Amino acid sequence: MVRARKAPTAAQQFLGPAGHEAHVEYLAQVLVNSLFVSQGHRDDVQLTFVFEASADYSRIIKFDGENLGSLSDQSEKGLLELFALALKTSAGSGKGETRSVLPGVSVTADSFESLIKSYQTDRSIYLLDRKGEDVRESNLPENAVFVLTDHIPMPTKQAKSLVNRGAQAISLGPKMLHASQCVVLIQNEYDRMG
Repeated sequence: MVRARKAPTAAQQFLGPAGHEAHVEYLAQVLVNSLFVSQGHRDDVQLTFVFEASADYSRIIKFDGENLGSLSDQSEKGLLELFALALKTSAGSGKGETRSVLPGVSVTADSFESLIKSYQTDRSIYLLDRKGEDVRESNLPENAVFVLTDHIPMPTKQAKSLVNRGAQAISLGPKMLHASQCVVLIQNEYDRMG
């Protein structure tokens, strides 16, 4: 008798390499540093993660600070399980379909390019680049979008496409930082502006 092995789900594939080569744990750090403050969270922040390696459409997981409920487990493990829950919730989604995961947390089956196009009509888009304009010399608008990548740099073609669509290169300093550190510096600039 031969047993057929079930293919791992997107959620299982996501959690499998935690603590190993894929370093998915950085996502929890980005989430914490973007949204959470002492005894609460930022209600004026939307944080969006794009998962491009999926069997069908990319998955866009959005955390909306204004509508975010209480997250019972804010440990790294608990937050990674929340990402896995979002991927599980989106299983079988059609292109452009959005599903609610928890209050303030949703997942959409769509592409990075589609997401950027949705922002282009009314928001300034910034692409982090060491050669860009210094953030401290920029006049940052209130409703800006900042594009960051993980430890794998954005493909040059995709970065050029963003710039061609009007994204502005912006620098946070001379050192290459982790995404979780970058979001702290960006938030600090806005905090200092009031």
